Amino acid sequence: MSSDILTQLQTCYDQLLTQFFSTISYLSQRHPLVAPDPDPNDPFTYPPSATTATQTPGGDQSQPQGSGPQPGPEDTDRSAYPLRPVPPQTFAKAQRELAEDLVQKGQQIELLISRLPGIGRGEEQQAEEIRVLAEKVRDMEEKRKAKRREMKAYVKRLDEVIMGMSRSIDDSNINGETT
Repeated sequence: MSSDILTQLQTCYDQLLTQFFSTISYLSQRHPLVAPDPDPNDPFTYPPSATTATQTPGGDQSQPQGSGPQPGPEDTDRSAYPLRPVPPQTFAKAQRELAEDLVQKGQQIELLISRLPGIGRGEEQQAEEIRVLAEKVRDMEEKRKAKRREMKAYVKRLDEVIMGMSRSIDDSNINGETT
């Protein structure tokens, strides 16, 4: 038997959270390395060393190494989550699949929410249903108590019958032994 709707809903939320984490991890580790648009006011997106030669303590002028974007220290294999870019086509395909999975899980959650009792009914209707159910519970409890009293009476009556039979057997044994 399947579990109740709230348990299913909690499970779906847990799965959605896991999917969000996995999606963000994948996107942050596998994205193609693309340099940000240069911003002359931001030293991190447009560092001064990239446009002018840097002065070393020995007086040598050195040019920046490599052409194009280079991974930072946080993107090396020694980092907790190293950057391992994949081809843009592979990344775009995976991005679409991950988005579809998130949408599908969201739809599953919406379906479960729509199946919750009370959705689509007013407060008065729900209160009336509760009153009717409470009355049914009271009736069932009265019937249960009556059946319990009836059962006790039957047990008492059966006990009397058994005890009567026991006495008659004892009486017959006593009468049979004396003869």
